[in-house]
Amino acid sequence: MVVVFTDGDDTASKVGMGDALERARIEDVMVYAIGLQSEYFNGQQRVRSRPDRGLKKLAEETGGGYFELKKTDELGPTFTRVAQELHSQYVLGFSPQALDGKVHKVETKVKKPGMTARARKSYVAAPAGTQTEK
Repeated sequence: MVVVFTDGDDTASKVGMGDALERARIEDVMVYAIGLQSEYFNGQQRVRSRPDRGLKKLAEETGGGYFELKKTDELGPTFTRVAQELHSQYVLGFSPQALDGKVHKVETKVKKPGMTARARKSYVAAPAGTQTEK
């Protein structure tokens, strides 16, 4: 599990969002992303920056959560919520029919009204012996 905390746009990454998502799938990593909007003066005007939109996709695709905050006083409650979610998780597993090394979509549904499941949206059906040891 990875928790990402950022205050703006991606300005200097050497790895693209697609590569990060692919690696998270292969390594079976859940990403929680917390983005804090920020305001700054760029020399000419006040600018409000928002976290990179790809963070939400990365979090949702890996089964984690995405939180975008407008004020720093939202940090404490947000980290508390993340901790509560992590303490109340269930792990479900299955064996894919074919270990073909390809990305496959997967959907998790909850029958109880008002409940939602944070679950990855895809997995890599890696052939035996090719996944990284954990």
